[in-house]
Amino acid sequence: MDKSFLRFGITVCAVGFVALLGGGCATTAKTATTIRLLTHEEFHLPQEAIDDFTTRTGIEVLVFTEKDTTSMVDLLERTAASPVADVVLGIDSLERRRVTENRLVEPYRPIAIDRLDPSLLLQDEMLTPISQLAACLNRSKSRYDTAPRRVDQLPEPGDIPLLAPEKIDDLADPRHAATAVIPDPLSSRLGLYFLVAVERLHPENVEGVTPWPKVVDEMLRWGVEIAPSWEEAWFSRFQPSAGSENTDTRSLTWGSSGMPAVSVRFLPELPDDVDVAVIDNGCIKIVNYAGVVSNTPDRRNAGRLVDTLIEPLFQYGVPDRYGSRPTRTDIVRTDAWRRFGVDVTAIPIDEWRIGPLWEVWLMTWKQIVDSVASGEEPLPPVVEVTLPAE
Repeated sequence: MDKSFLRFGITVCAVGFVALLGGGCATTAKTATTIRLLTHEEFHLPQEAIDDFTTRTGIEVLVFTEKDTTSMVDLLERTAASPVADVVLGIDSLERRRVTENRLVEPYRPIAIDRLDPSLLLQDEMLTPISQLAACLNRSKSRYDTAPRRVDQLPEPGDIPLLAPEKIDDLADPRHAATAVIPDPLSSRLGLYFLVAVERLHPENVEGVTPWPKVVDEMLRWGVEIAPSWEEAWFSRFQPSAGSENTDTRSLTWGSSGMPAVSVRFLPELPDDVDVAVIDNGCIKIVNYAGVVSNTPDRRNAGRLVDTLIEPLFQYGVPDRYGSRPTRTDIVRTDAWRRFGVDVTAIPIDEWRIGPLWEVWLMTWKQIVDSVASGEEPLPPVVEVTLPAE
């Protein structure tokens, strides 16, 4: 099992977790209280808030990091009888059902629960919402926005500008498909959220609706590019300011409402503007949760750590590389978020329905990608037959 250890708080005189339990260390190490936090590489953990928790409580936080939320939940299942952690952080909406159905966490009501967005709270209190993500299409501004012209000034033939895409279905339009890049759902969580968004708009076996496998097949055949990761899609293939004449890069991609703010996070100072617009249509809301692990031997301190995860210091540090936002409603946004973050209408996904289905959707996605790559004939069109009234 691949686990990495991050150490915060009290410094011990030996290397590794065993040193905390052994006898060859200083008295401080032997008597120190520790709490074990399990998270994953894709969840941004504000270190300053963890350090502050240790300073205030004297409790050292031992952080175990798995690759992603699914491998993290897999680990919780394998070790349910003897848990490897006291608190779990970063369970997303797609894994919520598995965690609660299998009772991998215990109900807990945080002290400051009234400060959280009430629409995100769960009635069973099995999990506490920590951050939220509005996953949306992002596009270049400059590649679509053209200079204004007089009403009586007609464009030159062949020089009619491409209208900006307005919705996910525009990816099945040949004109927009060739300008789009999507992170691969098989290797990117953000790409998986794209697949969930497409399925929400195009569910299978619904009369009058083109099923999502057919829609995806059309997108790929018209030229939508698949990148192996969201980093590759966003930072390499998506180049919004490259100019409309640049056909080697893409001007349309899948990201979040926070991506314009993410795009400036590594700059020495904030620019006046960014060449990224968020398409407020077809966005879905993903929630990341934390919970007290079932059978923890230290439920009291586990609850104290969950309380810390919704305190202002931690919540202020929540905005991450995906462009997530805090779930607490009274948090002042970062400078980048205030200037470039976008508020959109994001539809919460049906976590209970999707829970057992998304892995099946991934298998269908792979079949479609392989079919397109091999040059097989496209999926047959959906034919609707309307019988005459008797």
